[in-house]
Amino acid sequence: MISVQNVMEFNNEDSKINKHFIHSTIDIGSGFILAILIQIYIFPYFGLYPEVWDMVHISLIFTVVSIARSTLWRRFFNKGE
Repeated sequence: MISVQNVMEFNNEDSKINKHFIHSTIDIGSGFILAILIQIYIFPYFGLYPEVWDMVHISLIFTVVSIARSTLWRRFFNKGE
């Protein structure tokens, strides 16, 4: 039987998932943009002059690694809950 408490708990969990998704999207998106901007300004100091699309690809690689790292740490620390 479905109770009001079960429905409220489900809605609370759904809300947590939505907040987590929004937080992750902002975190990952801002990191991706920041990585491109940093490369544009820092690479020339090291004598590196890649094309902008190369910088986007490099940023994508680091973004994927960051997502994987974040997911693994979150699972590790939430394992006990």
